[in-house]
Amino acid sequence: MNKLPTYAQALKATLSLVQQTSVTERMPLTSSVGRIVAEEIVADRDLPPFNRSQMDGYAVRAIEVQNGTSMQVVGEVSAGTTFNEMADENTCVAIATGAPVPSCFDAVVQHELTDNGEDRVVFNCGTINPGKSIHPCGVDAKAGDVLIGKHTELFPQHIGIAASVGVSEIEVLSKPKVIVLTSGDEVVDTNTKPLAHQIRNSNNPMIETAFASMGCEVIETHHLNDDFDATCSEVISALDGRCDLLVTVGGISAGKRDYFSTSFEHVGVEISVKGVAIQPGKPVIVGKKSATVVLGLPGNPVSALACSCIFGWPIVRGLQGVSATLPWQEMSLLKETTPNPARLVFRPCIMRDGKVAVPTWHGSGDFAHTAETNGLSQLPQSESKLQEGAQVLFLRYPWC
Repeated sequence: MNKLPTYAQALKATLSLVQQTSVTERMPLTSSVGRIVAEEIVADRDLPPFNRSQMDGYAVRAIEVQNGTSMQVVGEVSAGTTFNEMADENTCVAIATGAPVPSCFDAVVQHELTDNGEDRVVFNCGTINPGKSIHPCGVDAKAGDVLIGKHTELFPQHIGIAASVGVSEIEVLSKPKVIVLTSGDEVVDTNTKPLAHQIRNSNNPMIETAFASMGCEVIETHHLNDDFDATCSEVISALDGRCDLLVTVGGISAGKRDYFSTSFEHVGVEISVKGVAIQPGKPVIVGKKSATVVLGLPGNPVSALACSCIFGWPIVRGLQGVSATLPWQEMSLLKETTPNPARLVFRPCIMRDGKVAVPTWHGSGDFAHTAETNGLSQLPQSESKLQEGAQVLFLRYPWC
């Protein structure tokens, strides 16, 4: 019996099949949340573009202010206005938060340190330093600085930054197109009341939304009964060039009615990975036909969930033309955890305050235990229990 590849070996073989299929497309900035930007966003001017007041108060010359100093208020600067006059010694102007500090002043004293006078103001503070309560021009970024790097996934803060430098339309990567096929005679529609020996189709909506959260466009989903001819027909249809990635769920184990694996061979899918030394997800299959990558996920829901992250997500990133390296982080275990003595384990877990808790489970069919989880822990192969405080790798779900 051939030894199964390690996860690292299987992932390397997987990524060798993947080529970028995403192209760039231009879209309105406010519609681009969750998309991957295809260009650098740069500052079109210094940020902030002027010395900006951080407080409501009075713009002054720092050297002129002492406790008890009284000054004539010679003007007012609100946000969106300027004060361009030259002010005499021992005078000041009232200023609002966000307003430009006149060039003849070098500090701002907030209202709370004054008597808040209108014509004359008395300062109730000691010596102040130049620059007090001023957000200096250009301290955040200089004109031409890169504010958002190429291949950044766009979130609302990025939208705001882009808008601040005059971007109203933005170049993003197109979404990889995905078809999802689930299988099994025992599986019925979500809206159907199942018989005692049946289960509702949880895998289809889970995998559809998982890949959508990774930045894909899921163009079709279908459920297939355990029929070889029908399965082959559906696989052939999915591999006709309409999608970049075909994801199947179930039907890849050694059972007589597991038809996805045999249909892949029948229709000429070039298989690069067939089984991996991991738990859960040992039967996973990866291959390619023409330009379409094929990912066969196990039918148990926890296996499907884990493998969609550790294989599906790198595939998607490769199709997008960005780094396929996943953002694993080293974390401490919150409590003692039992690994697998023969395989690397990817367990749904809860990461909180920099520590990882791996909930009790009853195997890869135990979907309920994933409810509070927000990522996967990578537990090394070991015959000994992993003690509290042991370092493990943590991968946040792409949708968290």
